[in-house]
Amino acid sequence: MSKQEIVDELQGWVADASFAPNRDRIEQLQTAFNALKEETLKLQMADFMKDREEANEDEFEYKNEPEDARLEELVSIYHDKRKAIDKQRRDQEAANLTEKQDLIKELQSLIQDEENIGKAYKRFNAIKQKWNEMGPVPNAQRRDLQAEYSRLIELFYYNINIYRELQINDLKKNQELKEEVIEKIAQLEQEKSINQVDFLIHQYLDEWDKVGPTFQEEWDKIRERFKVAVSSVFDRIREHRKEVKGEHEGHFQQKKELVAKVEELASHELIDVKDVQAWTKEIIDYQKQWKKIGYAGRGKNDKVWTEFRKACDAYFEKRNAFLETSNAEFKKAKERKLALIEKAKEIYRGDDRTTIANQLKGLQREWRTAGKLLPQEEYKLFKEFRKYCDDFFNRKKKEEDAFVEAAKDNLKAKEALLTKFSESIKSGIKEKGEAIINEWRTEWSAIGNVEQKVKAKVDKAFEDVIGKAYESLGISKQELAKKRFESKLEMLSTDDNAEDALVSERDRIGQKIREVQTTLAQEEGKLDFFKFSNDSNPLKAELLKRIEAVNREIAELRSKKKQIDLTIKGMKKEADSANENEEEKSEG
Repeated sequence: MSKQEIVDELQGWVADASFAPNRDRIEQLQTAFNALKEETLKLQMADFMKDREEANEDEFEYKNEPEDARLEELVSIYHDKRKAIDKQRRDQEAANLTEKQDLIKELQSLIQDEENIGKAYKRFNAIKQKWNEMGPVPNAQRRDLQAEYSRLIELFYYNINIYRELQINDLKKNQELKEEVIEKIAQLEQEKSINQVDFLIHQYLDEWDKVGPTFQEEWDKIRERFKVAVSSVFDRIREHRKEVKGEHEGHFQQKKELVAKVEELASHELIDVKDVQAWTKEIIDYQKQWKKIGYAGRGKNDKVWTEFRKACDAYFEKRNAFLETSNAEFKKAKERKLALIEKAKEIYRGDDRTTIANQLKGLQREWRTAGKLLPQEEYKLFKEFRKYCDDFFNRKKKEEDAFVEAAKDNLKAKEALLTKFSESIKSGIKEKGEAIINEWRTEWSAIGNVEQKVKAKVDKAFEDVIGKAYESLGISKQELAKKRFESKLEMLSTDDNAEDALVSERDRIGQKIREVQTTLAQEEGKLDFFKFSNDSNPLKAELLKRIEAVNREIAELRSKKKQIDLTIKGMKKEADSANENEEEKSEG
């Protein structure tokens, strides 16, 4: 990545409305940027020293590039936003803690003082609902708070004098739910991802606490089964983390050994070419081994990597200085770079921006692997090579800027149409009927494209206006949904890249089908719980209704996908027909 690419990524990240901190990624970006900055410093130093016979390196002063200051600014913004998110989370957890403590006091008062059964049960449900709706509290108080809440819940269920029939019904249902939770916890044995196991076990613990009491005579047995299942999961998590820590330590020791080996090679005096080639191959092998070694643990991995890279850099700097004395190697590198300059010179004035940009980037990659020259000659050739690249990319940027300006004008025009159409709907369009909607589509399609980042939003606004127009004409919701989709297909068909847009929409629907099919499989899997129940069971009946609804959704999505396929097929047929007509004209 270049400095600008790193700055652009970081700027887009911190500006994103759904910003989320990522410690590893910010460290990667800063490390990559510092490496590029170090390369810039070396180039500036070489340029400073090239024509000065008595120049002193202490007189050299690094010149900051615009990206340097921008990166520092963006890193500061990143940390400010991260701190704000952390503070907001802590404040919310503290507020939740206070509210939950108040609920516990209220629950204690209810258990001790309330004598009216109906009123007590109503207050209890309100407290329980409010508790479940609240967010998390600080980890330090979470377990004790949850334990006290669970104790009071159980105390309420077993001490209040509720109707026996309702109590038995609830106890039976709660026993089934607790059995399901125990079964879910047992199934975690099959889950390979420890992170997923850790997440799910806490989720299941919360589910357990939300379930009411079961039969008192069964409570000790089911609670023991629950404790055994939970203990087994946590034992597995602890054992895994212990193994991972051991693996990290082993990786760290392996990497330290490689550092020592490279440092030893870097200390050798370079005299013979064969020795240099052998040592270079040896270091490259060490680098390959390094990549195969796993993570060495937080705090150690980056440190040992810095040591390894420093040792490698020290060796290769000595090797490059040695190779500079070999005129034959310099000659080959120079020939390759002169050939790259000629290729860039041949193509940089072309009109196919995408192809030429890819070709120039390919030449730039080749340049980096073509070999090293003496700094003065390297600078001279690179300056000429860069001239052709810069000329093309500057021209490309001006053309793209012109497109952006045109897209802005198109956006204003489309926004004006949206206002005009909305006012027409308010005035009434029943006399003209659907004909006026077709006129609107023609006006809309006549305006050119807007920028990609706002295209979806603008198109949705237009479809919303069309939807309101159909509604004002009394179109049914089912017919309206069909027309909305047909309208969307028509809009995609008029796009500059119509086929790509349609294929993208088809892929989106295909992904949605797969997601809904996953939901269907999950719902059908739940039928196993009711294999001994008849269809009169209300829970089973509700599940069957959900399965039927999911099947209908899949059918509708498949119908839309087929409609897109037919549209693409029709477009291709029209294109083939147009090409045949052009060929006939040419022959005539």
